[in-house]
Amino acid sequence: MTRTPRTAACACLCLALLPLAGCQSDVVVSPPEEQATVYHAEPLGSFVHMNQPDAVRYFVSGIQGLEANTWRWAGREAVLRFQLQDTSNLQFVVRFAVPREVIARNGPVRLTTSFNGKIWKGFGYAKDGIYEIAEPAPARLLKPSAENRVSIAIDKPLPPDHGGPEQGFILVYAGFRAGQGRQL
Repeated sequence: MTRTPRTAACACLCLALLPLAGCQSDVVVSPPEEQATVYHAEPLGSFVHMNQPDAVRYFVSGIQGLEANTWRWAGREAVLRFQLQDTSNLQFVVRFAVPREVIARNGPVRLTTSFNGKIWKGFGYAKDGIYEIAEPAPARLLKPSAENRVSIAIDKPLPPDHGGPEQGFILVYAGFRAGQGRQL
């Protein structure tokens, strides 16, 4: 078989275009959506209501979407963050509910609160209901002029249902308030 320059040129062109033949696709490729990067000039505060517009800024993990425009489910452990200037003479305040379903399935439960990774207190609940804790917060577990992490964990949450998250307790608000005679 004799090759002519024209045949050789066609063969080279076909070989060069061959990889491009497999690159056609019916799939429409578009660039990913930009992630919203929101700069908040306002620093975090010392307290958060679950329904305030910027509440998610305070959430680190374990807190689900807003329900009834008032409360949010927390899983096995809810972790929040707060900015504290002074750490003396503060009360830790949290309003939450232990749902009937949790008590019916698991019996009495225990909620344990930690500040910056150090256990503060545990509270036991044998009945469903709405509860509020307002107790002096130990300054030794808090960091002045810094972000502070608060963890509230339940020992026996409801297991995930149909691929959903665990559900442990319901949060309404949490954070630090000034003790008597002091304002934040």
